[in-house]
Amino acid sequence: MYLDAQEISQKLTQEDIIKICSDLGNGMYEKDNEGHLIFCTELCHEDGNSMKLYLYENIDSKMRWIFHCYTCTDTYDVYELVIRARRKQGITISFPQAVKYVANISNNVFYKKDHVIQEEKIDDWNWINRLKSSQNKKSIPQLSEINEHILEVFCPYPHEVWLEEGIGKDSMKKYQISYWGEQNKIIIPHRDIDGRLIGIRGRALNQSDLEAKRKYMPITIQGKVLKHTLGNNLYGLCQNEEAIKRMGKIIIFESEKSVLLCDTYYQQNNFSVAVCGSNITDTQCRMIRSLGVSEVMIAFDKEYENAKSKLAEAYYNKLLKLAYKLTPYCTVYLLMDTEDLLKQKDSPADRGKEILEKLMKSKIEVRKEE
Repeated sequence: MYLDAQEISQKLTQEDIIKICSDLGNGMYEKDNEGHLIFCTELCHEDGNSMKLYLYENIDSKMRWIFHCYTCTDTYDVYELVIRARRKQGITISFPQAVKYVANISNNVFYKKDHVIQEEKIDDWNWINRLKSSQNKKSIPQLSEINEHILEVFCPYPHEVWLEEGIGKDSMKKYQISYWGEQNKIIIPHRDIDGRLIGIRGRALNQSDLEAKRKYMPITIQGKVLKHTLGNNLYGLCQNEEAIKRMGKIIIFESEKSVLLCDTYYQQNNFSVAVCGSNITDTQCRMIRSLGVSEVMIAFDKEYENAKSKLAEAYYNKLLKLAYKLTPYCTVYLLMDTEDLLKQKDSPADRGKEILEKLMKSKIEVRKEE
């Protein structure tokens, strides 16, 4: 007999999850307006110190509780959290050891009989073979589609906050930006390259949400979180694919707002996308490569004040690691502010078209990693 990971996961409560996180080193948590628990990214990241590790309940899934980290955009179950937390502590454990750990901490011990093991092994090998086949085809995961009628809930008018920040009315209309008075949020629909609605994020306007570092979050309607795996899509690609291919280049920002600003600046020549985080995933790299571009510009938010500081150096090294994912396939540049044109946490697009183009002109080419 062996421990039943699925059954143990189904029986876990929020209190069990809190107990597990506490035992892993940090049980501090907050709750958002929908009651979701939020933990510190210290649990899974070497330098994590923000409350951006969200816990979602997915009753229809084999694994009831799912964590989503809004720092790295990864999604995983409680067993993977244990593995990552232990790895961060210098301890390597296997999946069965993680299951045993969760079972012991939560006092939820359920077993499967041995005769099921062979069936599951066969299923696993079939799955591995299918995975190898799909990897050979370099496929990009297709995300679940959301009913378009949901957008009718929101008020289809631009919000003054973004108008004041320089985003034009036509650009907001093009990207279907709207407003939800019930939660006081600017609504941002996300579409895949084929135009399918795959997620809806909200830009919080309430001070309490901003202070809790919940500025950009998926919205919840009637108990359903309208989220998607951010790392499996590029915001703005649906609208800008033609311009990107025509111009042979792409600029990558962190947030949706930067794409909207670029649409206001360049309209039909907007060649920008957003990764909606501070990482470029392997899937996003495959999407970029599939566009056939010869030039990539990484234009992430400024994370330093002094361009000669150690913080700026660390930021540069972080961007280098991302750039190396693409240097074998195209010319990659970094946008670095060395002249104090931006404030800390600014996107290169935040201070207007002229500043953005000045940063583009002084872009730094990244050589292939040796």
